[in-house]
Amino acid sequence: MIAESENLDMQYFLSGLRKNGKIFTQIELLPKKRGLTLFANESLEVLIYKEEKYFTAYKVHNNGKKYLLFVTHFTSPMYKGESARAQRANTLYRTIEKMESACNEVETQTGKRKYNSIVVGDFNLQPFSDGIIGIHGFNAIMDANKAKKGSRTFGESNVRFFYNPMWHLMGKHDGILGTYYCETDQEDKSFYWYTFDQVLLRPELIDEFVWDEFEIIKKIGNKTLIKNNRIYKEKFSDHLPIKFKIG
Repeated sequence: MIAESENLDMQYFLSGLRKNGKIFTQIELLPKKRGLTLFANESLEVLIYKEEKYFTAYKVHNNGKKYLLFVTHFTSPMYKGESARAQRANTLYRTIEKMESACNEVETQTGKRKYNSIVVGDFNLQPFSDGIIGIHGFNAIMDANKAKKGSRTFGESNVRFFYNPMWHLMGKHDGILGTYYCETDQEDKSFYWYTFDQVLLRPELIDEFVWDEFEIIKKIGNKTLIKNNRIYKEKFSDHLPIKFKIG
């Protein structure tokens, strides 16, 4: 899944994957200028469910399992303050809930396996930002055992959890402390490393999450994405990619 892919040579990228014995296809409907692109292994059944400005939703079927995959790219902090970005997260969460309900209503009526959601991409928010961890946002928490309870009570409602494994990678001793590096902060906070790129899981998927395959990528082949303890954005990207595996 790639954001800001407007200038990516798709065929070159696909040929690079094929050199590693992986046959992938590009899956998109909207014009490339939208910048969100998904490459899927041909062994998977992937259907585009909905495309909007800040996200694309896919139905993914694999060996009898069903996933709703949401690929996101929220507005940069250069253009919107954190409260505005959090509001977009809140809005997307409500949209996801409606789409989950619509998909699974049909599955329940027909006695088929339900869909579970995965949300991944550049949120341009930290895991502790209101839009991610807040109960009015994604309600995405760091505690897997608590997340497995499914939801928390808020007033008269039960609000479903997402689980956020990114906390496990933040501040590790290998020097890669996030997925984005910046010397200045709009609120004068000394973060330097930001974890803007995240993957959020519904609790039903926690036990399928493969921890040994989960990492922030800092080297691809003989190419290092880090220079002088910073992201080598002049040659590659200003974000580091993340890798994860489910099932």
